[in-house]
Amino acid sequence: MKLRQLITFNKMKVAINPMKLDDLLDKKEALQVEIVRQFLFHDGKINKQKLAKKVNLTQNALKEYLMEITLLCQPLGAYFEIKQVDKEWQLDFSSDINLDKIIMTYLRHSLAFQILEFVFKNKKFSTFQLTQEFNSSEATIFRKLRELNQVLKDFNVGIKNGQLVGDELQIRYFYYQLFLKLDTGFSSNDLEAQRLLAKLQPEFKHTFSKIALNRLSCWLFVTQHRVMVANHENKRLMQIIDKFEEDKLYQKITKLVEKYFRHFISYVGKNEGAMFYCFFISFDILGEDNFATYDLTRRKKISTALLDTYSREMIVAYYGYQRLSISDEKNLTYKLSQVHAQVLCFHGQLDFYEMERVRQYFQQFLTPEMSALINDLIGTTCELLNLPTSDHKFLWLNYANILISINLSLHKVISVAIDLVNLPSFGESLYHFLSIELSSIAQVHVEKYRPHEYYDLILTSVEQPISVNAAYYYLSEFLTPFDLTKIKAQISEIKQQKD
Repeated sequence: MKLRQLITFNKMKVAINPMKLDDLLDKKEALQVEIVRQFLFHDGKINKQKLAKKVNLTQNALKEYLMEITLLCQPLGAYFEIKQVDKEWQLDFSSDINLDKIIMTYLRHSLAFQILEFVFKNKKFSTFQLTQEFNSSEATIFRKLRELNQVLKDFNVGIKNGQLVGDELQIRYFYYQLFLKLDTGFSSNDLEAQRLLAKLQPEFKHTFSKIALNRLSCWLFVTQHRVMVANHENKRLMQIIDKFEEDKLYQKITKLVEKYFRHFISYVGKNEGAMFYCFFISFDILGEDNFATYDLTRRKKISTALLDTYSREMIVAYYGYQRLSISDEKNLTYKLSQVHAQVLCFHGQLDFYEMERVRQYFQQFLTPEMSALINDLIGTTCELLNLPTSDHKFLWLNYANILISINLSLHKVISVAIDLVNLPSFGESLYHFLSIELSSIAQVHVEKYRPHEYYDLILTSVEQPISVNAAYYYLSEFLTPFDLTKIKAQISEIKQQKD
């Protein structure tokens, strides 16, 4: 395949930098969010000099920023505190606060978000209107529009000549992601969303989940605002619509959606059904069980259906036939279908997380063989769906996520016994200390040694091995780092042997 030769993700040196929500913030507010991130990356405490250097601020400016962060974040939960301890700044906050909540608070106060909301609600506007609405100078508005357009490029949309420009499906997709993450403007108790789901329900055996209703409510909220002012531009949709026109679900949805929107407006655009279908099959609305039923009836000649099947077989073959259960394969097919539908129909991502950091973390769990499989999957997908290279990053993250999840779920549980009967004084406390240290390791079960039971590893201070069938480790001293490192290494070795 031609495209496979172009993909060089084996060591994944390509940076993954989709749009983050804090990209919408002004420089000062974005830097304050970055300061909070630095605290989180450094376990809540960081040297004063190091933090100031990291964010390129003087000590006085940093102190001022920390005070502003505290003032903004204190009302968000039970407590939020930044304090100075010796040469360190320390951050602590209650469990009802997290970074998402902090970013959303900054974003709601930002001029960028207020402009985006205004543009969303008004088909045409002038710069003068924006200056009056937000009590800002023309220079400020022009600067902010320029910054917004830079951010919106990832979605192939923009704000030009007093209106939103770009494919209508992409405009809706951007606002859907924005409002869903901010949890603003819509309600999961929306009666119209419930009514639409009720009309769709007879097509499926299983009811839709609450999260599906929430997503559907957000999409309908965006659609109901855009349907009256929609762009007629839909180049990408026109390029891909033939890939699912023969799908019976597509045919039913287009008819149903047209009827549904006639309750609100007299004229329904010809692409409303197609746009809803793209959303419906891409964002985990169906659910695994409903999708399994739908998958039996959809035309296998549809490119995404072919790709789902082919990709699943590539992954199943990699792990070995009969290694994955029927339930595992069902889940795998559903996940692949969501990835493929989304990458075919939509472009751009809006994230809370530092995706480059996520990528680096994923990389630690990938073997060379898994990386090669990801390359093959990306090559196959790009060729079958005729995708641009800009979609490689999205595909890499999603395929890596799927393979790592399968890998971790297939790890067999390692049974570890602790026998400290010859330590009557400290044996009980040492047992609990060891259990705590090992409990953070996935797929490891720790218990007190029981005679005649099989264990993969026995930790003991007894001179002779308890069982010839199990590996064992003699503890040298009371909970030394040396012992713990050796024990964890031995557990990893046993895991590799079992898998």
